[in-house]
Amino acid sequence: MTADPDEIPVSDAFVARLIAAQAPQWAQLPLRRIASSGTDNAMFRLGDTLSVRIPRRVPAVALLSKELDWLPHLQELPLEVPNLRFRGRARQGVTFEFGVLDWMEGQIAKPDYLANWQDAARALADFLKALHLKSTSGAPRAGASNSRRGVPLSDLSEAALRAIEIVADEIDVRRARQLWDTACAAGFARQPVWLHGDLKADNLIVRDGRLRGVIDWGLSAVGDPAADYATAWFWIDPPARTAFRDHLELDDNDWLRAKGWALYGAVIALSYYRGVRNDALCAQSRQTLFRLGLLL
Repeated sequence: MTADPDEIPVSDAFVARLIAAQAPQWAQLPLRRIASSGTDNAMFRLGDTLSVRIPRRVPAVALLSKELDWLPHLQELPLEVPNLRFRGRARQGVTFEFGVLDWMEGQIAKPDYLANWQDAARALADFLKALHLKSTSGAPRAGASNSRRGVPLSDLSEAALRAIEIVADEIDVRRARQLWDTACAAGFARQPVWLHGDLKADNLIVRDGRLRGVIDWGLSAVGDPAADYATAWFWIDPPARTAFRDHLELDDNDWLRAKGWALYGAVIALSYYRGVRNDALCAQSRQTLFRLGLLL
């Protein structure tokens, strides 16, 4: 496989040197990389109470800077949000920022770690309702600032339909196109609100069997919240899907757009990463397509 020209070489030793030079108060703490199916950033645990978040790809540089800008504004929500402790700057081919944050105790939100899916679905719904009340003054708008999460679905038709064709050997293309067209027609006519942009298991934290936190805000922006409602197929256990929808009081148009976002996320990821690039993300995408009734 050829090297990714956008890859930023980020090693343990490189991050340790950054901490020693810019945040020497933590230089003696042990540092270890955290495994993740995420593709944009690398995460390191620093001692017992801190973490380091650093871009691993050039397109993620602006996303992380925006995340560090807005994390302080997104505090005091029903679920925990990363708390920024230090913001640094480095160069490794390109100039980029990195953040040192409080470590959020818990595990990524795999099904085995949750005690009650109904409670988890309602907790996430409550979190989203509170997020939607956050002021949007001066906030980044959905588009280039967040890989277009939350833009009108019709703006994504070219990419979505191309991805559907690429994975035609795995999905029901006719039904996928029909779902896409229906979702695009279900317009969003209300005021745009804050959205997270990537509510999947890797970005949700469980502690003591309960959903406790939401991490990785690189794709956050102000736009159509249906991009977040898609977690009903990305993450939420199917029997708890109705509790999630009811708690948010979503109408048919919201739900259709959410399905469209779930389809878009799954086919875009699967069409690009299947093969040898990211098996974990491909498995997640296939599960979403199965839940949408589209997998062959």
